[in-house]
Amino acid sequence: MTPPGPRGVTARRMLPLLPGASPVDDAAVVFAGRRILDAGPRQAVLRGFAGPVADLGDAVLVPGLVNAHSHLELAHLRGSAPAPAGFAAWAAWLVGQNLAPPPDAVLDAAVAEMAASGTVAVIDVGSRAGAAVAAALDRAGLAGLVCHEAFGWKPGRNAPVPETLAAATTPDGPVRAAASGHALYSTSPENLRRARDACRARRVPFCLHLAEHDAEVELLATGGGPLAALLAGKVLPRGYAPPGLSPVAAADALGLLGPDTLAVHVVCADAADRRLLAASGASVCLCPRSNARIGVGVADAPALCAAGVPLCLGTDSLASSDDLDLWNEVRALFAAFPDFPAGAVLAALTATPARLLGRTRLGCLAPGSESGFAVVPPDLRERLTGA
Repeated sequence: MTPPGPRGVTARRMLPLLPGASPVDDAAVVFAGRRILDAGPRQAVLRGFAGPVADLGDAVLVPGLVNAHSHLELAHLRGSAPAPAGFAAWAAWLVGQNLAPPPDAVLDAAVAEMAASGTVAVIDVGSRAGAAVAAALDRAGLAGLVCHEAFGWKPGRNAPVPETLAAATTPDGPVRAAASGHALYSTSPENLRRARDACRARRVPFCLHLAEHDAEVELLATGGGPLAALLAGKVLPRGYAPPGLSPVAAADALGLLGPDTLAVHVVCADAADRRLLAASGASVCLCPRSNARIGVGVADAPALCAAGVPLCLGTDSLASSDDLDLWNEVRALFAAFPDFPAGAVLAALTATPARLLGRTRLGCLAPGSESGFAVVPPDLRERLTGA
């Protein structure tokens, strides 16, 4: 996309989200595309500026949002998920769907939906449409990391980034490629380690679905349960021996946790698991609406936060969520935990995933930032900003 010429907006308040920076009242932002040319008090920023300026009135501005977990390749399944019945039932439904890559028009519409709610960067995970997803993000001017999942137990299967995805991205471009792991029950330890090592070589986060549901806990502890029955003879190898550990402890034992790890969901974690996550430096991506739609429970976000685990937020896919609006994840989080700290939510939407991505120009509103800006919805203003 060719960025438009410099433009300005004014608003009642702006949250720069820089360390030590206070909110700015009567604020203005001058930008070109998603690059912030200046941001601060209205009079100072607009002095001498001759471009167009839009007054957003009572709005509160924050940096553009980062969706830390999505599966855009499932965008064509919007609205078709079954009633909540647990992960094994949802997974059985999913594998029966048409999982061919969706048309470009469907991907473009999904990415446009993200952008319309203030999202400027995405960590997307999939196994079938990586190059098409990368192209859709690029067409919309969004930054992102498109991850190709390692899946299965055959040696070396799907761990490297496919050539088609690598060709659609560049190491230093706005959209980059990475390997990722699917989950401990669906991907062999060897393939998970290969994906982790590939991420470290590219200096990008290693993503892994972890501790998402009780069936995962049961499978890893005993080798049995509804998920084991679903995967037996299809994904799990003959003679599969469970580690006899919690999912978080099993990931730690395999060396998969670290400051560059993004563990997604973490619904089923006790105090010992939270201590392991915090000690490793791993971040957790919460997807509260997806968890509710599938029927797997609610991640204990306050306990994770209190343990010192950095948090992100993601919408997950349109096969398990109604839309791709991160503000609706915030609403779901507050519905579950009304006293959850606003600062932790804002960091989960911006600075924490930006750090994981190594994008120093995301996550803040300051000259030179490439985060653009997002407008806090009116119903969340007081809860998030005190204004």
